Amino acid sequence: MTGKEMLLYNSLKGLYLLDKADTHRVVSDLMGLQAQFANYPKASLKIRASDYREADPFAGLVKIWSHRGTMHLVPEDELGLHLSAYDNAGPFVHGYWGISQTDAEYWAPFLEEEIGKGNNSRDGLKAACADKGMGEELLHQVFYGWGGLIREMVCRGRIVCGTGTQKAYFLPKSVQWMDRDQARRVFLRRYFLHYGPATLSDCRYFFGNWKKADMDPLLQELLPELCCTVIDGKKYYSLCDPIKDGAIPACVLVPGFDQLVLGYKDRERMIDGRFLRQLTNISGIVSPSILIRGRIRARWKLDGQKVIVISFDKRLKKDEAAIRRKVKEVFAKQVQQVLFTEA
Repeated sequence: MTGKEMLLYNSLKGLYLLDKADTHRVVSDLMGLQAQFANYPKASLKIRASDYREADPFAGLVKIWSHRGTMHLVPEDELGLHLSAYDNAGPFVHGYWGISQTDAEYWAPFLEEEIGKGNNSRDGLKAACADKGMGEELLHQVFYGWGGLIREMVCRGRIVCGTGTQKAYFLPKSVQWMDRDQARRVFLRRYFLHYGPATLSDCRYFFGNWKKADMDPLLQELLPELCCTVIDGKKYYSLCDPIKDGAIPACVLVPGFDQLVLGYKDRERMIDGRFLRQLTNISGIVSPSILIRGRIRARWKLDGQKVIVISFDKRLKKDEAAIRRKVKEVFAKQVQQVLFTEA
């Protein structure tokens, strides 16, 4: 294998795109599944999880704003680990989201009480708050779409978001808090075990919500344990020796907002630079994609019982059979047709 192929193979292996594992292990090792769109983590588990169940694919998982600053599904029994790494366990901050500390501390227990009684939908909670006397402006701030008091409560482990498509909230079973840096040490080791070989720049990109001044001492502490591989003058690090003789499959389906793409600042191991804009648009949406003979060369989308494949440069005539086989392997009877087109 070339250096680039070796990097890609180890990524595919470490991120469970070659061999499946149970849901808990996949989500734990990948440090969550990005979950702005419910269909993307579902597709990720359909591809990766050996115990995938269509009726309840997210069993044992909860949705939170993770330490990476975005919505993620994480194992419920690792909730404290993720929240500790986020470093947001303190009291409500006065003025954050335009909400005073007094208002936050008054309304948070009321929301917890309502959720505990089973009134856990966003609309139901808004109605209860309005009935209790919450004004229109504060209602907007508490239930603000990008966060508000709901987000602050999630980040403090007081509630969690439902894993379905409906906006609902639940009381967590328990939150085992730990030291922030100890939690981050756990995640750094997981990164270099499952995403490695990767550069330090890749790692900083993945944990972009952490301050560099807080993160770099932890990286320096871990470096003596890491294996270093030099490719084209760049240093790549991993927690164990990388595999150097694997075979990259002819076709790999990659979900949207996938760790294979989000795990690295430099995506040369998987995609040519001229196609990056085809994969990630100006709004930051990372589309579902297809690795064809080791390079991302197309997007895909599920449309009812069809999968539509959009190639980046030209029709994929000689690869169509491999793509159809992979779609059938992943989606079985759910998909009746695979259509090919160009961007």
